[in-house]
Amino acid sequence: ATRSVTHQERLRSLGYAAMDPSAHCVGWAVDVEMAWFGRFGAREELERVLLERQDAGDVNVIDEGQAWHVCVSPAAAPALRTAFIKHYGS
Repeated sequence: ATRSVTHQERLRSLGYAAMDPSAHCVGWAVDVEMAWFGRFGAREELERVLLERQDAGDVNVIDEGQAWHVCVSPAAAPALRTAFIKHYGS
Protein backbone atom coordinates (compact mmCIF):
# COMPACT_ATOMS: atom_id res chain seq x y z
CA ALA A 1 0.00 0.00 0.00
CA THR A 2 1.10 3.54 -0.61
CA ARG A 3 2.18 5.40 2.52
CA SER A 4 0.80 8.78 3.42
CA VAL A 5 3.28 11.56 4.12
CA THR A 6 1.95 11.62 7.69
CA HIS A 7 2.75 7.93 8.11
CA GLN A 8 6.21 8.45 6.62
CA GLU A 9 6.85 11.28 9.10
CA ARG A 10 5.63 9.07 11.95
CA LEU A 11 8.05 6.30 10.94
CA ARG A 12 10.89 8.83 10.89
CA SER A 13 9.91 10.07 14.38
CA LEU A 14 10.14 6.47 15.61
CA GLY A 15 13.72 6.22 14.35
CA TYR A 16 13.16 4.41 11.05
CA ALA A 17 15.11 5.47 7.95
CA ALA A 18 12.02 7.01 6.36
CA MET A 19 13.18 9.52 3.76
CA ASP A 20 11.20 12.56 2.67
CA PRO A 21 10.17 12.55 -0.13
CA SER A 22 9.75 8.80 -0.38
CA ALA A 23 9.10 6.39 -3.21
CA HIS A 24 6.71 4.72 -0.75
CA CYS A 25 4.46 7.81 -0.80
CA VAL A 26 3.94 7.71 -4.56
CA GLY A 27 3.62 3.96 -5.01
CA TRP A 28 7.04 3.22 -6.51
CA ALA A 29 8.39 1.24 -3.53
CA VAL A 30 7.25 -1.34 -1.01
CA ASP A 31 8.79 -3.09 1.96
CA VAL A 32 8.26 -6.83 1.73
CA GLU A 33 8.16 -8.60 5.10
CA MET A 34 10.46 -11.51 4.27
CA ALA A 35 10.20 -13.05 7.74
CA TRP A 36 6.44 -13.43 7.25
CA PHE A 37 6.94 -15.28 3.95
CA GLY A 38 9.50 -17.48 5.72
CA ARG A 39 6.87 -18.69 8.18
CA PHE A 40 4.95 -20.14 5.24
CA GLY A 41 7.95 -21.66 3.44
CA ALA A 42 7.88 -19.12 0.63
CA ARG A 43 10.85 -16.88 1.47
CA GLU A 44 13.40 -18.67 -0.71
CA GLU A 45 11.15 -18.59 -3.77
CA LEU A 46 10.30 -14.92 -3.26
CA GLU A 47 14.00 -14.09 -2.83
CA ARG A 48 14.74 -15.90 -6.09
CA VAL A 49 12.03 -14.01 -7.99
CA LEU A 50 13.03 -10.61 -6.60
CA LEU A 51 16.72 -11.16 -7.34
CA GLU A 52 15.88 -12.40 -10.85
CA ARG A 53 13.84 -9.24 -11.47
CA GLN A 54 16.73 -7.17 -10.10
CA ASP A 55 19.20 -8.92 -12.42
CA ALA A 56 16.81 -8.19 -15.32
CA GLY A 57 16.84 -4.50 -14.36
CA ASP A 58 13.14 -4.30 -13.46
CA VAL A 59 13.49 -3.52 -9.74
CA ASN A 60 16.04 -2.41 -7.21
CA VAL A 61 16.16 -4.54 -4.05
CA ILE A 62 17.74 -3.70 -0.70
CA ASP A 63 17.94 -6.53 1.82
CA GLU A 64 17.11 -4.88 5.14
CA GLY A 65 17.05 -8.18 7.04
CA GLN A 66 13.51 -8.84 8.22
CA ALA A 67 12.12 -6.81 5.32
CA TRP A 68 13.34 -6.10 1.80
CA HIS A 69 12.88 -2.68 0.23
CA VAL A 70 11.74 -3.15 -3.38
CA CYS A 71 11.50 -0.24 -5.81
CA VAL A 72 10.64 -0.16 -9.50
CA SER A 73 13.73 0.71 -11.53
CA PRO A 74 13.15 4.08 -13.22
CA ALA A 75 14.71 2.75 -16.44
CA ALA A 76 12.29 -0.20 -16.50
CA ALA A 77 9.13 1.74 -15.61
CA PRO A 78 7.92 2.50 -19.18
CA ALA A 79 8.25 -1.11 -20.37
CA LEU A 80 6.66 -2.47 -17.18
CA ARG A 81 3.74 -0.05 -17.57
CA THR A 82 3.25 -1.10 -21.20
CA ALA A 83 3.30 -4.80 -20.23
CA PHE A 84 0.83 -4.16 -17.41
CA ILE A 85 -1.61 -2.33 -19.70
CA LYS A 86 -1.28 -5.03 -22.37
CA HIS A 87 -2.06 -7.74 -19.84
CA TYR A 88 -4.60 -6.03 -17.55
CA GLY A 89 -5.86 -3.05 -19.54
CA SER A 90 -5.65 0.56 -18.45
